[in-house]
Amino acid sequence: MTQINSKIGIHKIRLSSVDSTNNFAAKLINQGLGSHGSVILAENQTNGRGQMQSEWQSETAQNILSSFIFEFSTVDSQNLFDVNNLVSIVLLEFLQLHSLESQIKWPNDILVGKKKIAGILVENKFLGSQLTHSIVGIGLNVNQMSFPNLDTATSMQLETSESYSIESLWISLIDTFRKWEGFLETETKRGYLKNIYKNNLFGKDESRSFMIDNEIVNGTIRGVDANGRLALELEGKMHYFQNKQLAFL
Repeated sequence: MTQINSKIGIHKIRLSSVDSTNNFAAKLINQGLGSHGSVILAENQTNGRGQMQSEWQSETAQNILSSFIFEFSTVDSQNLFDVNNLVSIVLLEFLQLHSLESQIKWPNDILVGKKKIAGILVENKFLGSQLTHSIVGIGLNVNQMSFPNLDTATSMQLETSESYSIESLWISLIDTFRKWEGFLETETKRGYLKNIYKNNLFGKDESRSFMIDNEIVNGTIRGVDANGRLALELEGKMHYFQNKQLAFL
């Protein structure tokens, strides 16, 4: 149920073009103009970023390029990945509301079938060791029909043959965040999020090939640990990997 007193989306900012919505959100925070629930939407990003500084490509006004500013007082340095869990689950439900079944490709991609439809970039800001803000960047492919040099990408329109209103979808996404934001409040609720995340992992409990240290190995994804590392079973033993330490094949 949506939280009636939620502040998410009360402060909305729409931009025609920006280098990065996450960068813009960070500037708002630094200027004292961005607080919990502020949301930015851009038609175009000139320097959109994905995980580990990779580039996010998007056609102008065809997709959702949005950043959310959150202040989660119950999240600390020991459970930062809980924010990723929350955002991933919000996207799963959002897509389901629009008749699309999806999965989470660790750590922060959302797949329909085996193709990427959305990416997440969470950037945390600290004062000393205290988390002050989480900036959540979301790139969601909506009406884009072609992805040059990317044969593993898809969009909502490619999957459903429907054309969408970006504004309406953005409001729907905000509403979905309002429903789930309270699930970071207690350890029990955070545990619930972790289970949903784990149970919707692409490739979970399947034998798959991975590239690790320039070597092809076969392993089985078992889940994600508290630090957000992928739990991979190799030859009967559990190993844990950070992002970019392995690649899916």
